Amino acid sequence: MDWIRLTKSGKDLTGLKGRLIEVTEEELKKHNKKDDCWICIRGFVYNVSPYMEYHPGGEDELMRAAGSDGTELFDQVHRWVNYESMLKECLVGRMAVKPTVLKGKLWHL
Repeated sequence: MDWIRLTKSGKDLTGLKGRLIEVTEEELKKHNKKDDCWICIRGFVYNVSPYMEYHPGGEDELMRAAGSDGTELFDQVHRWVNYESMLKECLVGRMAVKPTVLKGKLWHL
C-alpha cells in the first residue's frame, strides 16, 4: 500500500524529471548502486531505487540485476508479476537499439 501511495504522490521516481531517454548498455551499467539502481526488463529500463524498501524479496534480490538486463532473473523468480503497472512511474526509457553489420551493410535492428 505504501508503494502505491508513493507512486501516486507526484514525486519524480525516475530521477529524470519525467523525460524518457534512450539508454545505452554503457549508461545502464553506471547505475548499479542501491541509491542509483536501474534495471532493464524486456527492453525497458526502470529506476528501481525508490522501490528498494518495498520489494518483498529485499534489496539484495534487486541488486542482483543492478545496472543490467534483469529479464531472465525476473522471469525465473516471478514472471507472473505485472511489473509494467507496478513500476510505470519509475520508467527511465528504452534500451538503445544497436546497429548491426550484415554482409557489409549497416542495419538497425
